[in-house]
Amino acid sequence: MAFPKLTCVVRERARSMPIAPDVNDPEYWDQRAKEARRLAERMSDEAKQTMLMVAEVCDRFAIGAAMCSIYELAISHVIDRTKGS
Repeated sequence: MAFPKLTCVVRERARSMPIAPDVNDPEYWDQRAKEARRLAERMSDEAKQTMLMVAEVCDRFAIGAAMCSIYELAISHVIDRTKGS
């Protein structure tokens, strides 16, 4: 199964926009993976396997989101150090 390429996108939300899940937050994806695994426990074999695959994809998104957070922190640190010199 091919997984989508994870990319890091930083977007600012307008104040007038409704609050949506922060899909760049690793915790959001971790919770979705846990929820998918809980649901899988109550499913038949074929549906269970599909739901477990969903959980694995959510895990990958969580890792990607965490990597983006680390990258953004590093870039922020470099910019701060550059401004200080």
